Amino acid sequence: MPHLVAAPDKFRGTATAVEVVAAVTAAADAAGWSSVGVPLSDGGEGLLEALGGAVHRAEVPGPLGAPTIAEWRMLSATDHPDHTGHPGPTAVIEMSRAAGRALLPHPRGDEPVRADTAGVGTLLLAARDAGARRIVVGCGGSATTDGGWGAVRTVGSAEQLDGIEITVACDVTT
Repeated sequence: MPHLVAAPDKFRGTATAVEVVAAVTAAADAAGWSSVGVPLSDGGEGLLEALGGAVHRAEVPGPLGAPTIAEWRMLSATDHPDHTGHPGPTAVIEMSRAAGRALLPHPRGDEPVRADTAGVGTLLLAARDAGARRIVVGCGGSATTDGGWGAVRTVGSAEQLDGIEITVACDVTT
């Protein structure tokens, strides 16, 4: 019997990675194949769903400062030990949930230049306050051009995240 492994990213504007996995594995199953599906993400939209974890929400400033509710996730400490082998909770943040294009769908004038990542900094602090020892930040789907300055300004200083490992998830090199 043929076996299919489906590991897609989202089809932007059409389907999430979870929806694509469901469609592909259902088609394989209907054809008599065995299948397994794993949704993936390039670090943009869909990272939270791909990695899972307990759902958390925080009110953050959106890309132009208007309050928005941004979802983030916390992965189990026992399932994700830190690099020293000791368990440590891992938070997963999508930049797009706090400073994403979907929050600024039809930019006008200088809005892309004024948009910033302050909400991402707020999510970093929320994850810290919830006990994260590692934070994965998905950097895709941003509506901003500030290079992360808004997040840095919101966090305040490196000491605010002392002892927390930060990992960036992205699919580009700049």
